[in-house]
Amino acid sequence: MKSNISAPDDFKGVFSIAMSQFGLAFCFNVVMSFMPFYIIRVSPYTAHETILWTGLIMGLNSFIAALAAPFWGGLTATIRPKALFQWAFFFNAIIFLLMGFTANLPLLLGLRLIQGGLGGASTIGLFMISEISSRERLAGNLSLYQNSMTAGQLLGPPVGAYLAAHIGYRSPFVFSFVLSGVTLLLCHIYVADMGKKQTYQSEKIPLGRGVLWGWALILIAAIHLTFLPSILPHILDGFGLSGEKALKSAGFIMMGYTATAIAGSYLISRLTHGTKIVRTIVGVCLTAAILQALLFVSRGVVSFTVIRMLQTGAIAAVLPLVMANFASGLGGTGIGFLNSARFAGNASGPLMATTVLAGSGLLTLYLLISVLTAGTVLAFWITNKKIKTA
Repeated sequence: MKSNISAPDDFKGVFSIAMSQFGLAFCFNVVMSFMPFYIIRVSPYTAHETILWTGLIMGLNSFIAALAAPFWGGLTATIRPKALFQWAFFFNAIIFLLMGFTANLPLLLGLRLIQGGLGGASTIGLFMISEISSRERLAGNLSLYQNSMTAGQLLGPPVGAYLAAHIGYRSPFVFSFVLSGVTLLLCHIYVADMGKKQTYQSEKIPLGRGVLWGWALILIAAIHLTFLPSILPHILDGFGLSGEKALKSAGFIMMGYTATAIAGSYLISRLTHGTKIVRTIVGVCLTAAILQALLFVSRGVVSFTVIRMLQTGAIAAVLPLVMANFASGLGGTGIGFLNSARFAGNASGPLMATTVLAGSGLLTLYLLISVLTAGTVLAFWITNKKIKTA
């Protein structure tokens, strides 16, 4: 049952929610761009121990966010979604400020774990958009929300690096605290309130109707988008690039495929409606699987970058399309369950890439991701056909 807070499609509300999430994603990445350098600066441990602490502080929060996402969705049954969204912003702002004045790595890890739990609150934004969007525009509106987060992730690092280099290591933390407060205020003013969702839609995770395969598809899509940066130095070394040339090439590649991910997600989602959603999901997944395998045959930075840009342009659309396919009937907990796959994929992508590369090679890694993608989307398609037949 839809909320009565707005017309069938409240684009002003959708835009305000998306911009609020852009602000929070921007703040996270303003801080994360220089976090390893900050950890090295304050660490009292040996170099080897500091590396281990860096891995824990940088990566463990994504697993916490994956576990917390369904919990945040379930809270929409008892607490107004807008209030939840605002409280998440408020506590994130406080944590940003505390991290800037923390020289104790265990305490810094604890703050990051709390922040990981709060990160699952992006589920609330997804839930609110699903409530105020018409079915025809749901995929496009969810894509706008996802792209707002991606844009924040893209623009945050250079700003954080600039602030840290020219003002000091604490300045990005203070900046994030202030910007989170501004974003909280804008959310309070421009995002319409809505009532609690009916409990029967939020009490448990509905694993029927192919939802489990939808979760797996979002996980695979997130792995596609996040596996590369951790092994990019090795790939560029294979193309004969190292040092400053490799660093500049890495920046070019990452900016290029981030741009096509945003464009592909937005355009494909906007052009896909109703009964075409499942077919589009199958099409973009199989396309991405083929392009993933073709990465191995690239013979230089240019061809590699072109293939990678096409690949991310296709696979990025999976996240909003899967959400749109299920969101209208899931309730808060179900949406949170689907959203948890994104966090799990963000954590699994770099881990899978480094582990497989260390034990085997690039061909094995590329083919593994391709096969997992094709197998998962085919299982999703077969399940969907069985449900329609039944």
